[in-house]
Amino acid sequence: MPSEYNELLAILMEARPEFATDLYESTEGPALPDYDSITIDRQTLSVPSQPDRLRVCALAVYSKSDKQEFAVLFDTLLEPDPAQAEFWLALIVETQRALSCMVAFVVLCRDARTAKWALTYSTVGDVGNYVLPVVIPSLLARA
Repeated sequence: MPSEYNELLAILMEARPEFATDLYESTEGPALPDYDSITIDRQTLSVPSQPDRLRVCALAVYSKSDKQEFAVLFDTLLEPDPAQAEFWLALIVETQRALSCMVAFVVLCRDARTAKWALTYSTVGDVGNYVLPVVIPSLLARA
């Protein structure tokens, strides 16, 4: 189910890139740097502990004068999931390596308990990486 939410996020962001900015700015993350363009893409990796399970996350890349300045990955989390958190680290590292810029990771959670759990991963990765949970219960309603 989270993959379906991630696909929906990617579609919404492709149609309106500013939606990625709106979601990011609802977090406590650092301010976005100056930028003149936003590129929306999708990142796909296998979950390290489950190589046959692929995850897709929306990616917003903020650039200024064609130089990538900042990237934000988006994932959804219905409940605490250590395998998914392991995936976050791999995706953050891979994205930072590919783009050579700061990477933030916004996790859309359906309840405060799950967001609090996701917050325990807020110092994931190298300096300059952030996991930022956002509670959006209306978007991630219980199935």
